[in-house]
Amino acid sequence: MKKIAVVFEGDINWRLGVFNAVLNRAKHLQQASDYKVDVHMFQLYDGWLMRLLRKSPKLDKRPDEIEDLGMKVHITWHRRRWSDVILHRLFHKPPRALMRRLHRLGWEMRGYDLVSAHDRMAGHAGIFAQEHLHIPCFITWHGATIYTEPPRDPMIKEATIKLLHKADCNFFVSQGLLDRAHADLTDGFPAEVLLNGASSEFHRYSDERRAQLRQHYHIGEGKKVVAYLGRFEPVKNVLMLPEIFSEIQRKHGNNLVFWAIGIGFQLEETSRLMKEKGIDCLFTGRVPHSEIPDMLNCVDLLVLPSSLEGLPLVVIEALSCGAHVVATNVIGTAEAVGRENAIDLGDHFVERFTDRAVQLLSGNIDQQLPPEVSWTATAEKEKRIYQKYLGE
Repeated sequence: MKKIAVVFEGDINWRLGVFNAVLNRAKHLQQASDYKVDVHMFQLYDGWLMRLLRKSPKLDKRPDEIEDLGMKVHITWHRRRWSDVILHRLFHKPPRALMRRLHRLGWEMRGYDLVSAHDRMAGHAGIFAQEHLHIPCFITWHGATIYTEPPRDPMIKEATIKLLHKADCNFFVSQGLLDRAHADLTDGFPAEVLLNGASSEFHRYSDERRAQLRQHYHIGEGKKVVAYLGRFEPVKNVLMLPEIFSEIQRKHGNNLVFWAIGIGFQLEETSRLMKEKGIDCLFTGRVPHSEIPDMLNCVDLLVLPSSLEGLPLVVIEALSCGAHVVATNVIGTAEAVGRENAIDLGDHFVERFTDRAVQLLSGNIDQQLPPEVSWTATAEKEKRIYQKYLGE
């Protein structure tokens, strides 16, 4: 039996986005093949001085292993060093202590037949295993590590370009993200597109169960739910939400319920602007992952006005639960929601975005996920690629 090591950087207190994508893909690959798939997570944490400087929370527990989505996750911890921060931020040099720890993690890949690394940090460990243990290394790029960090940091850009060319193959979660890497960074590297999917708990419930949940969340008869779900950060354009919600209400009428689900440092400012606009919006704060499918089964329309996205899981999950989605036309979003539901940023954006939102709320438009946007389809494609490299 071939053994595959899946390696990624994550956070046990933020099990969304890339965390869920990595575990779902690993789980479906194991189900679709006879490979033994082990998941290794690398997590940074701060000592007292770095917590003081970065205003980061203290971690009370640092477990060696957790279990999520039916997969065991082995955790490697590394304390962030102030010397590394100085090397990186002031002198644009690689963080030495961090790189030494990633190289040690690479040595721990001994005995595996293949390393599947996710994003840059794990990529360094995977390439070290490739060069010193002669293990094939595949790197998956999810989003910000391609479109945000390299363009604004010369050291990160140089490191990313080297990883792209050293990997046996690079996987991108959307064609748009691959095109962005070619345009902004380099070309001539081996690449394939492996789309994200929705895990099995995200599906449309029965009408009876949906009605029960609407009662549970106090959604009145005949009301429609318009929601945002994600981080409250600038890249998500959350400060546009009050204007977007206000325009949808003006165009569609008052039979709407507005939800804003998530956390982030711009949440308070977004809430203040909602009140100024006279929008009655429920801000949920952090919601347990197990509750998200229930909430999405109550949502009629999900809005995502982000300025950048790779292929966001939230739109795939919302569509799988029966909601409509309108989003910005950035990177790979249109590959899931459909080009007509992906609105270009620019002049009169809010007007065009909310026009489409109201059309989707009418209930006369069928919006389905493309069949290739599926963890099952992705696992089959990933298996075929690995069989080629492993000589099977």
